[in-house]
Amino acid sequence: MILSHKHRYIFLHCRKTAGSSISVSLARDLGPDDLQLSGLKETHQAGIAYTRRVMREALQLHDRAGAKRIEDRLHLSGMLGSERRAERARKLIHRRYKDILGDYPYHARASAIADAFPTEWREYRKFCVVRNPWDKVISDYHWRTRDTDQPPSFEQFVKAIRDGDRLGGIVPGEPDNWPLYTIDDQFAVDDVIRFEDMQVQLNAVLSDLGVAWDGWLPRAKKRKTDASGQQKNAAVYTAELADIVGQLFQREAEAFGYSEPAKLSEQ
Repeated sequence: MILSHKHRYIFLHCRKTAGSSISVSLARDLGPDDLQLSGLKETHQAGIAYTRRVMREALQLHDRAGAKRIEDRLHLSGMLGSERRAERARKLIHRRYKDILGDYPYHARASAIADAFPTEWREYRKFCVVRNPWDKVISDYHWRTRDTDQPPSFEQFVKAIRDGDRLGGIVPGEPDNWPLYTIDDQFAVDDVIRFEDMQVQLNAVLSDLGVAWDGWLPRAKKRKTDASGQQKNAAVYTAELADIVGQLFQREAEAFGYSEPAKLSEQ
């Protein structure tokens, strides 16, 4: 999530829709009082500084013990290096906003943002990106198992989402993007950009906002491949798995006319 007072917009970060890449790109033109919660690690890696607000609010955790607060200040001073400074700021700002926006402040729900920032929610332009759920689940599977030596199969991953099984943290806590841009099942944003036409539609929104965007979208999160260049773990839909995903994300699929893959495995 990004809340920009400079350009009067709220970017709602839906999962696996290039949200981190968009956040890094937008971070280049944020004002000092703008709040960025998405893509902070990738923003630092791109050599872009956090906003003054992020750094200031990272220290506003009054429930921390005195020794811990001294340690926070030591990290944020930069005396231990820029990497540790950025990492500590990211952790602290996320912890601070968990109490305000829920367990995943970078993927905050529309209702939580509306409650936390009612004036900005009413007056600023709000936009997000959506993606075909079947493609999103495959992307999520590759990302969530990228560092796992013995990853679950794609079938296990899909069925774990259905069953509410986190698989030790591999399955995301909130896999459905629908609550991130709707309130009471109604669209709560001004612009819903399709992942499939993201460059054109995002450029149109940002142009209306007066943001001079050059179209740069870094590959913020890279997938691992094997020696042949293929994805590390196979993800193939059977009819059963495609049907499970269709049921899990039915509201989003129907709202945007998304359909299941044309080719399904016969296994």
